[in-house]
Amino acid sequence: MSAKLPEDAAKPLEFLARHRLAATPQNYTLAYVALSDPGSPIGRAVAEIIAEGYRIKQDEADHILEAHGTTTFFGAYERKNGELSAHLRHQTIKIGELASSAADATGALARELSEEATTLSGGGADSTSIVARMIEHSLQAQARLTVAMDEVKTLREELEAARNDAQRDELTGLANRRAIDAHLAELAEKGEPRVIALCDIDHFKSVNDRYGHGVGDRVIKLVASTLEDACTAQFVGRWGGEEFIVIMPSSDIAAVIKRLNQARQTLADTKFKLRETDEPMGLISFSGGVALAVGGKQANVTALQQADKALYRAKDEGRNCILSA
Repeated sequence: MSAKLPEDAAKPLEFLARHRLAATPQNYTLAYVALSDPGSPIGRAVAEIIAEGYRIKQDEADHILEAHGTTTFFGAYERKNGELSAHLRHQTIKIGELASSAADATGALARELSEEATTLSGGGADSTSIVARMIEHSLQAQARLTVAMDEVKTLREELEAARNDAQRDELTGLANRRAIDAHLAELAEKGEPRVIALCDIDHFKSVNDRYGHGVGDRVIKLVASTLEDACTAQFVGRWGGEEFIVIMPSSDIAAVIKRLNQARQTLADTKFKLRETDEPMGLISFSGGVALAVGGKQANVTALQQADKALYRAKDEGRNCILSA
């Protein structure tokens, strides 16, 4: 009877075995980061060594962690949210401890079975009792591995949830600026054409001034969900404040404008009232500017500038409309 660790936990252990590194929490962290984020400083440092066909020595692993351990995998989170960084660090090290414990349990079982087999072959003990002890040891190891596997699964899910939360806008649940920048960089690296639209809620300052920031937040959430519904399967993020971004991997500007106009029409067809007083709020609308990016990172910069200019032309021309660059 045997049990396998989840793939995410097993891969770092396999990495450590290939490089003859002990399955310590620190080494596991190094392997986990190198495998999950090869573009990070840790990932690049590891890749430089193994690219030449060499195994990573323990002193090299220690040096990499000492040089980069506090500024890479957790660094982006640490700069913005110390508590989240600490949580992620704890979870990864905990996974390493659990995986190391599971590996120790497997090794101990193998040694015990080998000893029992030697005794059995030598005829020095009753075979029935030896087999019974072997079965008991096997079941105990299975139970320990099952517990470790469950804990690894839970910790992995918590880690993934924390990473996702770090890329989501807290108010709207849309992608935040960090996630937007990463998505744009990914599209630029592929060199695929993409349509970029910037949208801004009309007269939003007046909403805040008249009804308060609580109502303003509800309006932001409303427009966010309306854009998300109209732009199904497209990337929608909160660019900042009352401004949003829609990114479509295509060169079809007209298709994006059509979706944005659908969102505008949905808002126009809805009669909004204050929850507290039932007072009509009037029209809630947004303006938008759309541009096409083709090429690398500079194309993103240019398209964002063009979309921003088109957005302000839409504002100047009366608001509640979408214009292309």
